[in-house]
Amino acid sequence: MSAGEPFLPGADGPAGPGAVLEALLASVADAIYVVDHEGRVRFANPAALEVLGVAEADLLGRPSHATIHHHRPDGTPFPEEQCPLLRPRTSGETVRVTDDWFVRGDGSFVPVSYSSAPLATAGGRGAVVVFRDETERRRAEEARRREDVERARADAVAASRARIVEAADAERRRIGRDLHDGAQQRLMSVALTVQHGLADLGRDPEAARATLELAVAEARGAIGELRELVAGIHPTILTSRGLTAAVESLTARSPVLVTTSVPERRRPARVEATAYFVVAEALANVARHAGATRARVEVTEDDDALRVVVADDGRGGADPRAGSGLQGLRDRVEAVGGTFAVADGPAGGTVVTAGLPLGEPGTAGPGEPGAAGPGGRATAG
Repeated sequence: MSAGEPFLPGADGPAGPGAVLEALLASVADAIYVVDHEGRVRFANPAALEVLGVAEADLLGRPSHATIHHHRPDGTPFPEEQCPLLRPRTSGETVRVTDDWFVRGDGSFVPVSYSSAPLATAGGRGAVVVFRDETERRRAEEARRREDVERARADAVAASRARIVEAADAERRRIGRDLHDGAQQRLMSVALTVQHGLADLGRDPEAARATLELAVAEARGAIGELRELVAGIHPTILTSRGLTAAVESLTARSPVLVTTSVPERRRPARVEATAYFVVAEALANVARHAGATRARVEVTEDDDALRVVVADDGRGGADPRAGSGLQGLRDRVEAVGGTFAVADGPAGGTVVTAGLPLGEPGTAGPGEPGAAGPGGRATAG
């Protein structure tokens, strides 16, 4: 297993110590090879030949660096004077490297860890190198990283769903209070007024007429309150005319000047609802917290996703963690498989960006009306 003179000291025949040492080196699982004082490979055990994908005749006698260490995986040259593998020949130190690459016989790269120690040879100081193929370890680490990412994503989804359920419960309670304190009370008043009017029909028709007209007015007021309540849950204009008209109606009521760019076409209902509530919550935050004079709503679309941007010229510094409104929007957007970001604008102010997939959502979520943060009733973020 040598080119030129044997490297093994005391190579004294098939039964001698040198032969035993050579057999031992050939049997170990780690890859081992030796370079001489000129940096040429003088020995390689079977494990080394297997890792490097070469035959013994194609390796022995060749310059080590120029054969297995001459380039990095990105294609850039690896200068020999920077090679840690050969450093023990000149420094006499032992070098250990845990993350490197060797070049195989077919030109591919194999990830390795190795130690290189100085070795006295007849011609001068060489080095003995013990290395290991780290492909399986890297695969296992990558698999663990993916598992960690998936676990973190699953935890985030679970937390998001818990917040969505909590928000939905709170919203149902609010709707119940609004119905009880508002429309229900007015409808009861209508019923009592009608009852009084009917009682007056026989003895005082004019009084009955006035009472019934009052009942009609009360009924219209109750209808108005119900319409407002329904609009807060899911605007009728969004269902009937789509996102463009709904956003225009929303911005028309904004105390801040808002310019819009929303293409007029229909999208899936869950996408339109999520986009609408992103705009509604973001503009509500602009009006309440940003100190802005202008805002911009821009909706663009490609083959896969709808992108919603709401930007303002206010003070900036919005933090989704500081309030429930923006966090609720993040939950809503991520529940339909989208992405959500809040950042300071390049010239100041705040930029809220949501990307909403136009295909089927990856997980069920509150893309339906009334799940969280409806209309202009969302809490501040």
